[in-house]
Amino acid sequence: LFFNIFGILIWFPVPIMRRVPLAAARTLGLYASYFRFVPLLYILVAFVIFPGIFLGISAIIDASIAGGVIVILFVLALLSVFIYWWVRLEGCYKVLSEEDREEGRKALEDADRELRGGGEDVEQSNVVVVGARG
Repeated sequence: LFFNIFGILIWFPVPIMRRVPLAAARTLGLYASYFRFVPLLYILVAFVIFPGIFLGISAIIDASIAGGVIVILFVLALLSVFIYWWVRLEGCYKVLSEEDREEGRKALEDADRELRGGGEDVEQSNVVVVGARG
């Protein structure tokens, strides 16, 4: 219950924050529509690998605070390198090209329009694709 309440308190009050989980879900869905292994990979990373890393860091800190700090800095450095590659070096486009992203977005809008009743125009949403420039 507290997990849900804190989630609401973090993501709901500020309107711009509401876009973050929606954009993440759209991006995950886009990659999943092209690569069938992405949902399984997401589940493994989010619920096995990350918790395992954090549990390991916690155990290292219990054994040695200095060692824990070193491991935390190492993990943060790896994360920073990945984010730099993904955003600045456009690694996201090496995984899925900009044309494929646009094609996937249009297919999503067409499917949404079809579900809503055919000819209705779907309002343009502010879709933020992680790593895209614009």
